[in-house]
Amino acid sequence: MYSLSMKKGTALVAAAVTSCVCGMGSAIAAQSAATPMTDMGKLSSQGSQAFDEIQQARVAIFSGRPNQATMLVKKAQQSMKAAQADNTAFMKAESDLKTPPSITYQSSSAKGTTPVSWLPVGADVTVTDEFAGKPSQAKAVASANEQLKKGKPGAAMQVLKLADVNVSYTMAVVPLKQTVADVDKAAGLLTMDKYYEANQTLKQVQDSVRYDWVDLKALPQSGSVVAKNTGDSPASGTMAK
Repeated sequence: MYSLSMKKGTALVAAAVTSCVCGMGSAIAAQSAATPMTDMGKLSSQGSQAFDEIQQARVAIFSGRPNQATMLVKKAQQSMKAAQADNTAFMKAESDLKTPPSITYQSSSAKGTTPVSWLPVGADVTVTDEFAGKPSQAKAVASANEQLKKGKPGAAMQVLKLADVNVSYTMAVVPLKQTVADVDKAAGLLTMDKYYEANQTLKQVQDSVRYDWVDLKALPQSGSVVAKNTGDSPASGTMAK
């Protein structure tokens, strides 16, 4: 298996012949719903940055560095504000998010059926084919890597699909409005020296991550989809959010 992981707009390829799906790390303007292919690669670099800052803030709290924690949460607030305007969020009901087979999602509450705005903060592309004796597919993976380096994830996915490479795509997403509200709440708690409560609120933000998975090989091949996904960025819409 080859995993093309994307975070903060950076593409990394881990060459391996294993059967596991590589993880996405501790994390990851609403639009109307479209197709999975149109949403591919629409990651929020600012949202991803906010989650890094949230993790660092929690470490700072536990390390007895409240001033640093406060600074980091303020940065997370700024990052989330920017994420709200970066046109990567999409509308979807939690019940419509498809959890990848490799992840067991457990919750004491039922998944919501009302569409909400989800912010994509991480992604993982898993190529499950082995390429011994398949030079055309190996070439397609190499080409996809080049597209990712150029910041063209939509084009990379299309190259793999056209080469009939077995690919699955997973996005890590968070509820946008709730995340913004929780980060603001944590900032307020820190100003009142309520560090335990602030940490618990930030943990809730991290625990709110959900996943949406799609098997690209199962998607229909259409001329319109191909045309829309060979450019620098995917067409507007929602996806594996």
